[in-house]
Order: sequence, then C-alpha cells, then structure tokens
Amino acid sequence: MKTSLVYISAACFAFTFSSIVYYLFRLLAVFPPLTESMSLSLFIICTIITGLIFLSHQLPVENQLLIYVYEAGCVVAVVTAAGAFFGLYPFGIYYTVMTVLSALIAYGSVILLIYLNTKADEQKINQAILHRRKLDV
Repeated sequence: MKTSLVYISAACFAFTFSSIVYYLFRLLAVFPPLTESMSLSLFIICTIITGLIFLSHQLPVENQLLIYVYEAGCVVAVVTAAGAFFGLYPFGIYYTVMTVLSALIAYGSVILLIYLNTKADEQKINQAILHRRKLDV
C-alpha cells in the first residue's frame, strides 16, 4: 500500500512541478501559454513516466546509477514522443531541448522528494527503535 502511495504521490508531484517549470519557462517566453488540453496531456505524460519508473523498479538490476540512467532515458523518450504526439510544442531542436531540460528538472525534483521522504521515514524508524531499546533496558 505504501509503495503504491509513493508512486501516486510521485506522479502528482511530477505533474505539479512540471506545471511550475512550464510556467517559469513561459515567463521567459520559451513556451506558449498552457491550455487545459495541454495540462491534461502533461498529466498523462507524468502518469506514463511514473508507470515506466514503476516497471523499471521491477527489473533485476542492483546498480542504482543504472536505474537512474534508465529512468532519465524513459523521461526523455516519453516527453519527446508525447510532445510530438500531443503537439505540445513546435517540434524543433530548441523547443525539444527546452522541454527535455524541464522534464529532467522535474524528474530530479521527484527523485529528491522521494529521497527526502525515505530519509524522514528512516529517522522515524530509528527513533522508534531507540525508544524501544530504552524501554527494554
């Protein structure tokens, strides 16, 4: 249950952070205004990427760096393909690079959020163990 909650939270955070990054790039006049259909497309993209990341965690790979590289590759592939499919941006080198950059920024922030959440849980568990040890002594 907690694992599925982490993935749902990651998808929601990815969508939120991607929207914020999109708006920041919009303020810099890099991207066009975000419409409702583009927001829906952005949510679908975030959900697909989260699904692929879930699948990557099912692979029998022990090297965490290799998993991050695979996940970043999924992000780039999905954002590029979905951007072309949904017509989210003019398909040129400039817009593609900016879109991939914003997607990788969002991916990095999701990874950071999950890491911080895991560390917070780890601290709670360690405190509970310490508390039990004090009660046992």
